[in-house]
Order: sequence, then structure tokens, then C-alpha cells
Amino acid sequence: MTHSIATIINFCSNDKLFIHHTINQVKKFSSQIIIPYCDHFYDGTPEDQSLISKTIAKHPTVKFIPFQYDPNATKTLWRGWQFILRRLTKTQVWGPQHWICHARLLGTTYLKKNIKYVLFLDADEVPDGKRFKGWLDTKNYQKYNAIKSANYWYFRSPKHQATTFEDSSLLVKRTSLTQAVFMDHDERNATYNSIPHPKKRMVLGLDSKPMIHHYGWAKPKANLLKKVKTWGHTKDRNWTKLIEKEFQKPFSGTDFIYHRRFTTVKPFLHL
Repeated sequence: MTHSIATIINFCSNDKLFIHHTINQVKKFSSQIIIPYCDHFYDGTPEDQSLISKTIAKHPTVKFIPFQYDPNATKTLWRGWQFILRRLTKTQVWGPQHWICHARLLGTTYLKKNIKYVLFLDADEVPDGKRFKGWLDTKNYQKYNAIKSANYWYFRSPKHQATTFEDSSLLVKRTSLTQAVFMDHDERNATYNSIPHPKKRMVLGLDSKPMIHHYGWAKPKANLLKKVKTWGHTKDRNWTKLIEKEFQKPFSGTDFIYHRRFTTVKPFLHL
């Protein structure tokens, strides 16, 4: 039994290692799967349309939504001006985060009539579909307008699992979407914060463990270099220098982003 849930997955070809796994896991509990994708990366370079076409062909039951890149919407301002202008125009988002938010908002316009909840994922956030469905089957999620599920976080490899959990995914009751803020630099956190209670963060599965595996930084060097050129935090630090330094040596047991501790696990995914 699937639930009256649509899953909207943000996707680009740089997530080719994960997208098929994510779709296949999501199919175990979703009534509808929607994947918005852009004709460019968010730094303005053209997408790998051949790879995207192959992905679409492999998943005929998934609704893929193309949209066009506009360079005028991605001009990155000095962060001080961004802060000031966000205060004056709350719906304006600059840089790559504009497109990240736009993709999720676009996905909501393609929901089927029977959909009651919407799960927002990135392509490198892979649910454990069986365990996620078991949690959904209790129907406890129906008590809430919004839920952020705890997830495992990985660095460099799917076997390097942080001992600290995070909660990047977002499940929202459809009737609450009319109150939700999408176009904001805090992305899904802003959406969650804009929705009224009852809501809950860091939700665990029935076994008191996270149900989602986040592989955003568990990628080969080339994929990480592409990631940091296009993601919403591209101007925060000299990511290229940090990545180059990191891959000059074996994994040290911590990461340079959050300085978390790690344990070695049997990978949920074998890439």
C-alpha cells in the first residue's frame, strides 16, 4: 500500500550516482513522484541532456518537469546587500538558491488531486523505503502540518557515516502549502518555519533511527567540485581549495564542513 503522498525530488545530472536509488526507494511509499530539472546547472553551464534523457526513459511513471535557466535570476550579490534586500523584499532569492527554491515550488503545481502530503527531497537524499513506509503506515504523520525527518549524513564515501544526525528532508500537509514560504535563502528550513503548528523536527523511524541517508558530500572529487560551483553556498568559502586539500590524503576521520565525528558502516548503497 502506498500513501497519498507525492515526492518532489530536486535533480541535476551531477547526482547521477543517486537518482535511480532515490526513485526506487520512494516508489515504495509514494503515490506520485515529481522531478523538476533545469536545462542548465545553476552556474549557467549547460546540463548533460543525454544523461537526463536516459534517466527519464528509465522511469516512465515519474513526472519529469523541465524548466529554463534565466541568468538574470542568478546574479549573486554581496552577502550584506542580500541580507538587506531580503528584509525589504522577502520573496526575492538570488544566486543558485533561486533555482533550488523555484524547482520545489514548480513541482507543487503538478500535484494530482488525490495527494494529501508532499515530501521534498534532493536526489542525493535516499530514503530507506521499506522503513519509511513502515513509519508512514502508523499514520502518526497525519497529526502534523509539517515534519522534518532525521537523516544520516556521509562524507567522501557511503561507509563514512557521521555520528551527528541532521534533518534536511521535509514532509508537508498539502493544505498547509498555501501558507508555506518557498522562495527564501533558508530553503526547506524557511518552508518548515512558515507553516503553523503542529509540526515536528528530527523525527526518527519506528526503530529510533534515521530513515534517510544524505549523500550530498559522499561523492567523488569531480562531483564535489561541480557541486560547490552550483549550490546555494557557493560564495561562503573557498570550497575548491578545501576539496583539493581534502583529496590529497586518505579520510582523516572528520570533515571540513561541520567537523563531525564518523563511524564506519556497511553502506546502505553500493555505488
